[in-house]
Amino acid sequence: MSSRTVTPTTTTTTASSPALRRLHGAAVVRIGFGVLWAVDATFKWLPGFIHGQTLGDELGKAAEVQTPVIHQWLSMWHSIGTSSPTAFAVGTAVVETLIALGLIFGAFSNLVFVGSAIFSFGIWSSAEGFHLPWKSGMTDLGPSVGYIFASLALAYAFAGATWSVDGKLRPKLGKYGWLSSRSPEEIPTAI
Repeated sequence: MSSRTVTPTTTTTTASSPALRRLHGAAVVRIGFGVLWAVDATFKWLPGFIHGQTLGDELGKAAEVQTPVIHQWLSMWHSIGTSSPTAFAVGTAVVETLIALGLIFGAFSNLVFVGSAIFSFGIWSSAEGFHLPWKSGMTDLGPSVGYIFASLALAYAFAGATWSVDGKLRPKLGKYGWLSSRSPEEIPTAI
């Protein structure tokens, strides 16, 4: 009996390939997700948030959560946010705006995907307070959990490979090229 090893072959994405159509689909989702972030960022630029009027309410979950470590975490973010509410609100609005622009235009896609996942975790673990306390009648864990997974899925799908400025940015970034998504020709596809 002979032992035979099968080695998968790889090819690059061509103009009419199914792989390119998947990359275009991922780009559509990326742009739609960017529009969602843009709407959210718009709300952050409204006077009620930017002047810190609603910030205390959004970061005030610590009183409801009695688990010591989580309570301390939430209290810390409440203290940071309320110590300089306008600066905290403007910082939040700027970050959300940059994420939206990065997603819509496909600029620095790899950085934006990972950064938006981390920022979403920060929102979920501070302003949303992990959606705690969990109680009867709850129907979800908050939208930021979905943002985390959506961001990571877009990174995995090479959603910045098409319909993006990354194709122009990546060659100019030199050793920092990894911040931008690869071009379709650089993405191997298994056959």
